[in-house]
Amino acid sequence: MSWSVNGTGTPEEVRGQLSEQFKGPLAEKPAGLSDDGERETVMNIAEMLEQVLSTFDAAQQVEISANGHMGFADWDAKTGCYQNVNISIAPKSPTIIK
Repeated sequence: MSWSVNGTGTPEEVRGQLSEQFKGPLAEKPAGLSDDGERETVMNIAEMLEQVLSTFDAAQQVEISANGHMGFADWDAKTGCYQNVNISIAPKSPTIIK
C-alpha cells in the first residue's frame, strides 16, 4: 500500500493541491487506504503539512512532497509491519533573470 502528494506555489495554492490529493488515500474504504494505521499516518501528515504551510508568508513560493509505503516483512502472514514515509518541504527561490 502506498500514497503520495505534492504541491508547488504559494501556501494557499499548495493547500488546495494537497487537499485534493489527500482525498484519494483518505477516501472511505475500500477506495482509500485499507489499513487504519496507515490512514492515521496520512491524516497526521496532512495536519503537519498544514501547520508548516501556516508558517510561510502568503507570497512565498513553497514546494512540498510527501509519500509513504506500508509493507510487511512476511506479506503472506502479515507480520513484521512497517511504514516508510518521506517528506520534503522547502521554500522555492525566486528565479533571477539577468
